[in-house]
Amino acid sequence: MKKLYSLVGFLTFFWVSGFGQSPDFSKMVKKEGFVPFYLDEEKGKIYLEVKSLDTEFLYVNSLTAGIGSNDIGLDRGQLGDTRVVEFRKSGNKLFLVHKNYGFRAYTDNPSEAKSIKDAFAESTLWGFEITKSEGGSHYVEATKFYLQDAHGVSERLSRGRQGNYRVDESRSALYYPMTKNFPKNTEVEATITLTGTGAGAYLRSVTPSPEAVTVRMRHSFIELPEPYAMRKFDPRAGFFFISYQDYTTPIDEPLVKRFISRHRLEKKDPTAAVSEVVEPIVYYLDRGTPEPVASALIEGGNWWAQAFEAAGFKNAFRVELAPEGLDLLDVRYNVIQWVHRSTRGWSYGSSVRDPRTGEILKGHVSLGSLRVRQDYLIAQGLIQPFEEGKPVDPRMMEMALTRLKQLSAHEIGHTIGLAHSYATSAEGRSSVMDYPYPLIKENANGELDFSDSYDLKIGEWDKWAITYGYGTPASGQSEEEFLNKTLLDTYSAGYEFITDSDSRDPSGAHPRSHLWDNGSSAPAEYMRLLKVRENRMKTFGLNAIRNGEPLATLEEVFVPLYLMHRYQLEATSKLIGGMDYNYQVKGDNQPNQKWIPASLQKEALDALLTGISPTQLEVPAHILALIPPRPYGYGKNRETFPSRTGPVFDPIAPAENVVDATFTFLFESGRANRIYLQNLVDPNLPGLESVLNQVTSQVFSSSNLGGLKNEIKWMTESKLVDFLINLSKNPDAVQTVRAIARMQLEKIADMEASNGIAKAHRDYLSDKIETYLELPVEFPAQEVLSIPDGAPIGMEEMSCDF
Repeated sequence: MKKLYSLVGFLTFFWVSGFGQSPDFSKMVKKEGFVPFYLDEEKGKIYLEVKSLDTEFLYVNSLTAGIGSNDIGLDRGQLGDTRVVEFRKSGNKLFLVHKNYGFRAYTDNPSEAKSIKDAFAESTLWGFEITKSEGGSHYVEATKFYLQDAHGVSERLSRGRQGNYRVDESRSALYYPMTKNFPKNTEVEATITLTGTGAGAYLRSVTPSPEAVTVRMRHSFIELPEPYAMRKFDPRAGFFFISYQDYTTPIDEPLVKRFISRHRLEKKDPTAAVSEVVEPIVYYLDRGTPEPVASALIEGGNWWAQAFEAAGFKNAFRVELAPEGLDLLDVRYNVIQWVHRSTRGWSYGSSVRDPRTGEILKGHVSLGSLRVRQDYLIAQGLIQPFEEGKPVDPRMMEMALTRLKQLSAHEIGHTIGLAHSYATSAEGRSSVMDYPYPLIKENANGELDFSDSYDLKIGEWDKWAITYGYGTPASGQSEEEFLNKTLLDTYSAGYEFITDSDSRDPSGAHPRSHLWDNGSSAPAEYMRLLKVRENRMKTFGLNAIRNGEPLATLEEVFVPLYLMHRYQLEATSKLIGGMDYNYQVKGDNQPNQKWIPASLQKEALDALLTGISPTQLEVPAHILALIPPRPYGYGKNRETFPSRTGPVFDPIAPAENVVDATFTFLFESGRANRIYLQNLVDPNLPGLESVLNQVTSQVFSSSNLGGLKNEIKWMTESKLVDFLINLSKNPDAVQTVRAIARMQLEKIADMEASNGIAKAHRDYLSDKIETYLELPVEFPAQEVLSIPDGAPIGMEEMSCDF
């Protein structure tokens, strides 16, 4: 009996002490809104009042305050995942369930719908214990949910080899100033501190105490809109898309459905060719953006009004400065934010989309604040503007601001649904969705013209794309007829769409779709840039930097000048073994694919070989005389040339960079395979043996150039040997290509030089080649090409937006 009394007393003590009691919500601050919540600031807790079960809404996480390193990629205002979720009750718990929209069933048969739902897994993101239930509402404590590493910062740091970190609860808490509630969205923010060890260089460079990384994370619960009409995806149209498998599809139709991403835009008068809109698309610019940058971004962003007007929408789009107090992460507003990082980096156009329909609910542009300095630096090296007693040339700033206008339009383009369109620079710069390099011209007197460095309007391809994505069919015209006619008219007008997958790969084969290139002829533009570069290097001097700056900083200005042709080099290389093709659809008006003509391939190879001639690669002597070793406080960095000569500027390293880039593209295994195979298909096209013979003949020319040019020549010869050795043992190269590469090495080994250092160098290469060829031959087995899946397995990879 005494034991029983003791147990009762023990339980009574804990009950009185608060164990088992529901919180006193009357003493807390209640925030009414989409999901009402209560704040117990004294204890640092938050409680949700869940009124609706089994009701879908959006859950979006984001990074409000970031790390500030482009390399790590965790920036202020970065959007995270967008998920369709719902609360479900199970016993004394509420589950937050991420629904699986990758596999669907649109049917009136509930049993059929259930069979699909039960076939594919869902994801329970969190389990909340119910504190109390009253009046149809369930109350749960959500503090730990909001203090988790929802944005995956620790995983990103680990993956980027920046250390092993995890959330420290003692240094994490709700961030009350930005914890808000609105009728259609609930916003809760938390200060999250991650602690750990082994901080990498990128993290150390931006964190005051690298053992503790403090960021802020946002959790947004958002009411889903009424479903918006979905529009069919077409690979020729240039739009991002959602996809899913619809298991109610008839057997004779494709199972995978694809629909484009776009904003909701409706005409006030659906019958009018051009009409005012029910609600315009408005973007708000971050008030932290300085002038004259802000005005440039607003001007460039507003170019899109031209495209929407062409698609039949009047006053449908505008960009303006954000009003005071606007929260950039509030899902109700499309925004352009100005992001600071420790180094220059990419800008991004992201969006919050309804995974059910692809509707864009929020456009979210992030523009790196240091990006503009790259264009300023390019112009600085070309103009060399800091002449004593003269005002600074305004063309540098003008070009940089013009680039910002184009950048604003480009990133907004992503947030209204458009993918990159990289072939348009060859079509008169017909899209802002390309990556542009400044088009700087030089007249016969050597004077530079910056007036056309970047385009100052929306492109013609952009107008066609917006018409496809947002336009409306004419009276009596079906949507399918309207979309098909829009695409056929686009290609009849001479425009095409080719995107990242065919443009970024070093093995790329498309003749026009490249990053940072200009002109309809890649080799012609390459040769033009070589001439501009050569002329500007002749005049390069102290006027390239300001008074009072260390002379060694001339190198940072010289680098983009010396390498100004690097992207055109890549574009030119893709013509060799290249193929002209498009995203053709049966029955459309696009031409069939074909190999690049032999004459154009030869022009490209001649241009590349000109670019690696010692005359082109040598750094002029007057520039070498100007650049001293780095002074105290101004060490080498990522934007200076590497060096094999210690603190002294290495006169060969810049040339080596260009040779490496040229041979990397030229001898990429996919390209080498195509060069060999195209000749088998059509003997009039260059073959691999003839290409290697031409490269070898020019690189190993017998002329004695004297001075540094000789060393550059020998370096290039040595590089050619190294790349041929690598090609000859590359398992991705077809076996005949490897054999041809070995045969070419044998030819080089038999070459002789007359005397002196040239003979020693040639003997060294011969010994190197013979040693390699005499080694037990490594026969790396080619990777077995998997046979296409057969019955009953086989289907395309899904890329679903749940």
